Amino acid sequence: MLDAGRSDLAIAAAIETPITLLSRAIVLEDQGERNQARTLMHQVADMAPDWDEPWLRIGQSWRGEGRRAEAIAAYDAGLLRNPNRFESLLARGVLTLAQNPQNAVVLLQRAADVAPDQHQVWHALGYALTVLDQGVAAADALATAGRLAPNCLLYAVDLMDVMRRYGLDEVAAPPDWSDGVRLAMDGRAASSRGAFDEAADLLEAAAILLPDEVLVLKDLAAVYLGTMRPEMAEPLLREATRLLPGDAVTMNDLAVAMARLYRFGEAEALMNQIGGDDALPPQMLFNRGTLRAALGDFEGSRRDIDAAKAATSDLRLALQSECALLPYRSDANAASLRDAMAALGNVLPRDDSPLMRLRPLSAADRDRPLRIGLLSNTLRLHPVAWLTFAGLKALDQTRFSLHCFGHYESSDVFAPDFARHVAAWHDIDAMTDREAAAFIATQDIDILIDLSGIGDGGRTPIMAYRPAPVQIKWVGTQASTSGVPTMDWLISDRWETPEGYDRLYTEKLLRMPDGYVCYTPPPQAADVSALPASTNGHLTFGCLNNLAKLTDASLELWARLLARLPDARLILRCPQFSEPRVLDRFIGRAEALGLPSSRLTLQGKASHQLFIASYRDIDIALDPYPYSGGLTTCEALYMGVPVITLAGDFFAARHSVSHLSNVGVEGCVATTPDEYIERALAMARDLPGLAALRARLRAQVLQSPLCDAPRFGKNLDDGLRFAWHEYCAVALSAAA
Repeated sequence: MLDAGRSDLAIAAAIETPITLLSRAIVLEDQGERNQARTLMHQVADMAPDWDEPWLRIGQSWRGEGRRAEAIAAYDAGLLRNPNRFESLLARGVLTLAQNPQNAVVLLQRAADVAPDQHQVWHALGYALTVLDQGVAAADALATAGRLAPNCLLYAVDLMDVMRRYGLDEVAAPPDWSDGVRLAMDGRAASSRGAFDEAADLLEAAAILLPDEVLVLKDLAAVYLGTMRPEMAEPLLREATRLLPGDAVTMNDLAVAMARLYRFGEAEALMNQIGGDDALPPQMLFNRGTLRAALGDFEGSRRDIDAAKAATSDLRLALQSECALLPYRSDANAASLRDAMAALGNVLPRDDSPLMRLRPLSAADRDRPLRIGLLSNTLRLHPVAWLTFAGLKALDQTRFSLHCFGHYESSDVFAPDFARHVAAWHDIDAMTDREAAAFIATQDIDILIDLSGIGDGGRTPIMAYRPAPVQIKWVGTQASTSGVPTMDWLISDRWETPEGYDRLYTEKLLRMPDGYVCYTPPPQAADVSALPASTNGHLTFGCLNNLAKLTDASLELWARLLARLPDARLILRCPQFSEPRVLDRFIGRAEALGLPSSRLTLQGKASHQLFIASYRDIDIALDPYPYSGGLTTCEALYMGVPVITLAGDFFAARHSVSHLSNVGVEGCVATTPDEYIERALAMARDLPGLAALRARLRAQVLQSPLCDAPRFGKNLDDGLRFAWHEYCAVALSAAA
């Protein structure tokens, strides 16, 4: 007779056989009910004390929870009952590897002896032998795993890595890999040497033959991300996360892809799914901090950056992440940026001696044709191109030859035309910073210009190795000084860096006589519209800058301005506003800072043509603070819209000052928040004057030095030659 007080589990144990009871336990384990599952498994172990199966299952359950000690005890209990159970030997060996690799190898070798046909045993043994630095034996074990499972890409990758690490040309019995694995390995090889189109073709073919192989999906996604095609990477990484649910690295890669597609809200939500702050490694905390800044969550961004800095010993990573976000903080200033960037520049790796090839100089070298290197992955449809290509193409080709170092995108709108004006274009994506620097040094570049910076895909660290005798920073994540000790000059102008600002830069300042950039207007831009206020009956302000620039200081300033003009409205447009969750969060933040949502028009992502056409609905553009508009200011002026700006003291806080001054637009530059408001009000209250300015502004822009490519080319020619002459003077004096 059954005791009414006994539990359901106890009753089940009394009436079921060990096999049926263990089957129920396995079902519970699969359903995530691990505590109940282990209770049943222990009852099975009591019912069948000589059976090792329940102990194996208990070990797997504890291992699934990351409880290493409990898992080892369970596997040991199983091995006492069945010393030749390869699954227990395999699991026990893997769990032992970190603490006792010698013992792990003994256990895994036993597993291979009792189950020589189990490929996963040989793979684990190969990895363990690598830990013991037994390269030949490790390669042989991995080759055995490959022969048993020739369709497993992981085994091929690991075998190749071991052979490369130990300089092995071959193994005794190489695997006969499947076609899918061969294609995938060829794709990896093509990617490593920078042949990305070939790599994509090979990996796409491999993905057809190995549709469930996560490594193929991730390798192909990496190629697409590396060649600025995040829209191609996203579906691959989504499939990879389906195949590897909960894998933090894959989820992080997917978040990176979504961020590059301007879906920052989705990216942040995915990062939050990986785990709490304690669960995220430093690199992922830095990534989430960057995402949060892009969403306007500056406090959340700062918390992530601070937490990552505290958790990492990688000083360069910490400083680089911090420096990338500093210019967006409301309290950013030139001195703090200089100090932070200098600290970063000083930890960049470099050799004891410069990598540049020393060539004998004579007085004749002062005025010979110069080889100019352009270092950047943004020599394509990108703000860098809009602001530099026209001036570079205007350089006298008898005095300068251009040599590009960065990815070339043949399908890009700008790159093929620019390629016709350069002597050579070298893809260095697959090279490390030092490898790229060493390669650039072989090209005998006289002046190397960095157009990349420290942002996503930036190659500024190459400059630390000194591959060229003269090194210059120009555009491309140019928020302040580069901080790199081997960066000789920074291209600027008298508005970006007035006299007395030199102390805020680690480089010497190469001031152009006009502006520091040459703007190329978009050929398909809409016509300038009539002043919207003339028909709307109210004044419309606008800002089309990225959400990361819309600091609390900016929003508070605009709230004060709108309070002075009760009928005025404000249009804000940025890609992030396409996401409802981001929009809702911003509205709450804006209203908390005194900016009523009823007076806002918030617009999201659009094509470039439609994006700049938004200025047809805007009377006066408002520059954010402290990180001002760069290309957006040029576009506003080209569309007939003046920009009110508040001048700061660091480079990115003075972009609009430079562009407005270069075009000759007066009355728009303020030096205090109160003056910013008064200048905006004065312009808003003079609609006839505002309409007249709008009508003439495009022609004024086109006729100004901002768009005068021949004039800028001559100025750049003089500036580069000046920097070269100074180098020659020092070198010739030292050689005398």
